[in-house]
Amino acid sequence: MRLRLLGLSLCALGLLGLSTVPAGASSAAAADATSAAADPVVTNYDSQVRVERDGLLRVAETWKLSNVNGTFTRFIVTRDHLPDDIDHVQEIGDLTVKAGGQDKKAELKTEGDVTSIAVPDVSSGTTQLDFTYTVKGAVAKTLDGTEVRFAPLTGISLPIQTANVVFSVPEVSHVSCFAGPIDSNIPCSLAQIGETSGPTFQQTALPPGNTVRMAVGFPKGQIADNSIIEYRHTFKRAFSTDTAQLITALAVLLLGAIALFALYRLRGRDQIDPRRVVPASLFSLGTDARIDFTPPSDLRPGEVGTLIDERIDPVDVTATIIDLAVRGHLTITELEHSTEFARPDWELRRVSSAPAEELQRYENVLIRAIFGDADSVLVSELGKQVRANLAQVQDALYDGVVKRGWFTERPDRTRSLWATIGIATTVVGVVATVLLALLTTWGLLGLAITLVGVGLLVVGRYMPAKAPAAGRVLGQVAAIRGELLEMDVSELPTDQHAELCSRALPYAVVLGGSERWIDALVATDTTPDEADEGFTWYRGPSGWHLHYLPDSLRNLTTNLTGALFAR
Repeated sequence: MRLRLLGLSLCALGLLGLSTVPAGASSAAAADATSAAADPVVTNYDSQVRVERDGLLRVAETWKLSNVNGTFTRFIVTRDHLPDDIDHVQEIGDLTVKAGGQDKKAELKTEGDVTSIAVPDVSSGTTQLDFTYTVKGAVAKTLDGTEVRFAPLTGISLPIQTANVVFSVPEVSHVSCFAGPIDSNIPCSLAQIGETSGPTFQQTALPPGNTVRMAVGFPKGQIADNSIIEYRHTFKRAFSTDTAQLITALAVLLLGAIALFALYRLRGRDQIDPRRVVPASLFSLGTDARIDFTPPSDLRPGEVGTLIDERIDPVDVTATIIDLAVRGHLTITELEHSTEFARPDWELRRVSSAPAEELQRYENVLIRAIFGDADSVLVSELGKQVRANLAQVQDALYDGVVKRGWFTERPDRTRSLWATIGIATTVVGVVATVLLALLTTWGLLGLAITLVGVGLLVVGRYMPAKAPAAGRVLGQVAAIRGELLEMDVSELPTDQHAELCSRALPYAVVLGGSERWIDALVATDTTPDEADEGFTWYRGPSGWHLHYLPDSLRNLTTNLTGALFAR
């Protein structure tokens, strides 16, 4: 199909050239009517081709033209498309054109698969043009030796009455010649190996736009292979799966996978046994048979969440706010609803007579971020001030877990470092893939580098490693989670029920089971038909009942998260 399309293109080029060459001459018309009506034609084409030992062809041609006027253009196929995206290219050089012994100007131009030679100012009547040129790259290697493949007549816009080509060569093993359309298998009029001369080819009555192509074979060692090979740039070739490219890409992937695994084992694996459970409880028996709320290691809800998943989530900050309220450092008051469908709002108020206990640094920073210089603030108005200072809260919380010895370095900075390395490697891989695909056949290598970069991004998320000191704490957290999920809340003393359930609630928000502890708070309502004030840390509007508490806390959590983390 490619050859047919090339043939059609050459015919079109030839006909276009012919349109610029008027046939006959006005003076001849006056002298001889028969001559005036004659069409332009190549009456004879004679070519001598000498094949050098190094494969270079030296071509001498004689063109006898009749009734050709203006520019004469001839074409030579100089690019042959072979399978596997390979092109054999021929280069035309050392061109000279003469007419009547005088040098003629000629334009040599290669476009696509064809090289054209255009000779302007050809006189009408009978003209002889003598071409000499060299052809490099016409000799290709075969199984039994080498072979010249040459198509000197291609797409000429004029009919050629007789074409003769004689090769001057050493010993020849075979010859072939085909004439007609570019992909024709019709033999030439004559193709023979002479006893006293080189191979001879002849074709008579070659119509416009047709081609004569010939091959001359040589035994091994006679004529050198001088093929000029170029590769067509295709997707298949850019991402070649040849042995070298495939093995190299797989080796990079394998080494990258080994490196990522080793990196995780050395830097990312926690230095603890996550299955270890250490006996622990949020409650302990105090004096006078009272129950004290005593979280192990003075754990705070925000620290628990950060320790478990190595990052600060919205739920960690929300649980911290509820914990501060339960511990008496601020109060949460649900405001009156202007209508049944109005958006709820809450007032957070600082407690001036807060318990004399030492707050963690991140808790102090959070309180300052919420209130600033004010004593109260509405959740709906927390806005930009809190979000602007939230990074300081996160910094303080991360610094706190490092200070406790649970991490050797801040988890957020560890993730950021490896994310940066992973992104840089991925970008390098993408750029390498594009460049290698455009310029070489090693596109698979770039893809392998890109995949290693993506692997770094994935592994980087798990790189923060917990230090040995976090092992016992995590074991205690596991025991506390089991207690929050399974403990029979009704076993708590009745007079301490609301207090202890409130203290446990922030931990349940982080570790799970918050519904059980909210329900336990609702169960403290002894007067279900009367409005309730709530608790010291949470108060509802007028007419509010404790059985509204689950919806109230759920809405509070949603609105706090939106106010603190929405962009």
